[in-house]
Amino acid sequence: MKKSSNGLGHPAVYGRLNLTIGKLEWPHSKLRSSFAMLVTILISTLLFSSCTSSQRSQPAVNRIKLSEYTRSFVKIDTSKIALIGAKVFDGRGTQPKSAQTVLIQNGVILEVGDSEAISVPKGFQKLAMNGKTIIPGIVGTHNHMRFPRGALFFSSPRLYLASGVTTIQTCGTGHPKEEIAIDSAIKSGKLPGPEIIGSSPYFTGPEGKANFIRNTDEKLVRDTISALAKIGVKWIKVYQRTRPEDLRIIVDEAHKNGLKVTGHLCATTYTEAAHLGIDAIEHGFIHSFDHAEEHVKGTCSGNRNFRSQLNIDSEEVRQVQSALIDNNVALSSTPSIFETQARGAADPRDLEVLAPFYVEAYSERRVRKEKQGADWYFKEIWLTKSLAYDLAFYTAGGLLTAGPDPGLHNLPGYGDQKNYELFIEGGFTPAQAIQVMTFNGAKSLGLADEIGSIEKGKKANLVLLDGDLEKMPSVIRKVDIVFKEGIGFDPQKMIRSVRGLVGSEMDEQLFLGK
Repeated sequence: MKKSSNGLGHPAVYGRLNLTIGKLEWPHSKLRSSFAMLVTILISTLLFSSCTSSQRSQPAVNRIKLSEYTRSFVKIDTSKIALIGAKVFDGRGTQPKSAQTVLIQNGVILEVGDSEAISVPKGFQKLAMNGKTIIPGIVGTHNHMRFPRGALFFSSPRLYLASGVTTIQTCGTGHPKEEIAIDSAIKSGKLPGPEIIGSSPYFTGPEGKANFIRNTDEKLVRDTISALAKIGVKWIKVYQRTRPEDLRIIVDEAHKNGLKVTGHLCATTYTEAAHLGIDAIEHGFIHSFDHAEEHVKGTCSGNRNFRSQLNIDSEEVRQVQSALIDNNVALSSTPSIFETQARGAADPRDLEVLAPFYVEAYSERRVRKEKQGADWYFKEIWLTKSLAYDLAFYTAGGLLTAGPDPGLHNLPGYGDQKNYELFIEGGFTPAQAIQVMTFNGAKSLGLADEIGSIEKGKKANLVLLDGDLEKMPSVIRKVDIVFKEGIGFDPQKMIRSVRGLVGSEMDEQLFLGK
């Protein structure tokens, strides 16, 4: 195995990956490293590092031992912390409370309540939080670690964590072993980043894309799902051309193996998927072909005019949403990618971290959008309808979650923050929007006993915001410290480490090489 320095303290590795699961093989010329090689890279010497090898134990007993590299991104690392005087959103959808104290010990929330009522024990480091807001760590449910044209294995974990996202579900990947390996390195303290809930490659029907897992053989599909479960994948992702008969097999085998299933649907309607036992559906209402004229059962077909014309208050919508709610199907909303497509304007901070290629592509896209005007594909009304649908589903008692679905200039972490601003624009209260992005995500992932809300006994995954979030939505961007299991990370250091790299070849080479 030949190694060379890439100038940033990480080894570059030359090789080739042929990922075989069950009877399926996907060769990827860009991922030229075997899983064993990748693990070796992730545990080898990193920037400034002499890495430790401990695995994460229960936080109440032992805290994570960080590598020197990871420690370079840490702002606060002490076993006993008192956050005093903040406004706190607990993540449960209740109104925020002012002048609150949160005690953290060994990575766990020891106590939370009125500052006047809580006596800070001896030995706790005290941090004054007057004028600041504390929310639970964001739990994203559609948080890829790739753009369509490249891996973000170096940049995305840092951007997610820097933006307050402490847990992600990657929601489909062609490279499950790589994501599992990165999650392992993060959990053992070797790298900074969120907890990563691993996803499968994309499953589809017999006529789906050739690089997806096509349902041409039931045994092949079942064997593949079983193999994915054994390597640590937790969610199966189905795609547009998955028919009801395909989904029935996938859900059955996934549930047998303790996995959950989510989908970007079309050939299967939301109502059909709900009755077949799917666990979640992606992208809000926009792929709900229940409402499409000329939709042919079992095919990805139909008129998409419903995206502009659907009456969100109609009985038709209530029936579909009731099917989801009655069958405990979560709906994962992705408003920030819709806003990116509909409005097209990037924030300066997006352009600061994007690789030059993507900055140039953004400029070209802006010119095309200006020329096309009203003929631009993605309509503003689609975003408006999507937010209204989300709010109706949430108000009816549905489990609404959120993620950014990174792409174009919609970036990991930044897109999660934009989701909050868009939910407020769509009529959610601040407390409701935070619930969607924290506790609801944790509940969908089966982790609500551990994360997603600020409560005694839960992991101390917290985001400290510089300002009053209840009064000003943009405060969601003003992240001062991100606590992950009680360790306070410096967001600005993580952002500086990826400036100009996001989506570049280096983003992938830092781990996999060429």
